[in-house]
Amino acid sequence: MIRTWAELRGHEEQRELLQRSIEKGRLAHACVLCGPDGIGKRQFARLLARTLFCRNYDVVRNDVCGQCSACRGFDAGTWPDYLEVNRPEGKSEIPLDLLIGSREHRGHEGLCFELSMAPQASDRRIAVINDSQLMNADGANAILKTLEEPPADALIILICSNPDALLPTIRSRCQIIRFRPLSDAAVSEILLLEQLVKSEAEAREIAALSEGSLALAQQLLNPDLRMLRDFLTEQLGRLQKMQPLDMARHVSENLDRISSSADEERRQTQWLLRFVAEFLRDRLRILTGGDLTDPLVLRFGVRSSVDLLASLLATVVRACHLIEGNSPVRLVLEGLFDDFARQIRIGPLSAR
Repeated sequence: MIRTWAELRGHEEQRELLQRSIEKGRLAHACVLCGPDGIGKRQFARLLARTLFCRNYDVVRNDVCGQCSACRGFDAGTWPDYLEVNRPEGKSEIPLDLLIGSREHRGHEGLCFELSMAPQASDRRIAVINDSQLMNADGANAILKTLEEPPADALIILICSNPDALLPTIRSRCQIIRFRPLSDAAVSEILLLEQLVKSEAEAREIAALSEGSLALAQQLLNPDLRMLRDFLTEQLGRLQKMQPLDMARHVSENLDRISSSADEERRQTQWLLRFVAEFLRDRLRILTGGDLTDPLVLRFGVRSSVDLLASLLATVVRACHLIEGNSPVRLVLEGLFDDFARQIRIGPLSAR
């Protein structure tokens, strides 16, 4: 768990924006932190809350002290003025009860009620609603009512991937703060710091496929996906000897085995296709950088090998579009690898 701003990677612009607002006393009573999943929005929200609770905030370092009663209470999860709502596991939306209480105690418990109470140990109460786009219509309207008459000593932070999924009337009452994906360097650094990978090379490889999302990077470290990546690395390393149907069968059968749903199978197929694309890009970069040891060069020459790798890369992009269009995974993979084998067998147009 990240406890200080110094530990946070990325999002410097968003941090500076909020720190200026805090220093000038102009922090909005509600804000929406929006951006792709897995990039650290929740960690950012919690750090913002810690900053506002910390009794010894260091203005020079622009960081929390980590030692005061508020920081210790926040770390222990017992600070009474911090409220957080999450979608319960197995639920498709945030239950209304979490926001306004059960039927028996409606309006006398739940997040909105807690926000209306005076702070117990701080000068404000702070509420974070994760996955706020998953509030149902009644829940969204309950939050809207609170935003229309916000308590003077409360801050509401809504976290979502897409602000357009929120009611326009909610968005209009909040400061919208947009987050971008993490850089590959930031993802790589986090993977190494948290000892999720064994080497810098592996960290860079995973980061390149992660789309700036640490959550996606962690999923890509799944041992089953790792084995499939290793299999593809071996096969792609000897393009001229690949067995396309065997490759498609092996990959599709294992994807089916490790996926709990059709959506997950498609998602993992997309990750593997991005890995194949990155593999080909790396090979292109090495070739165009002057390394002439690639076996393709011996057969086709430098220029034609570059053309061939670029053509194979375009084939992967087309396969990605087919998966997005709900084409059968196995048929797409069979077509992809068969096309690979055909192009390598007959060579690029420039070599004929």
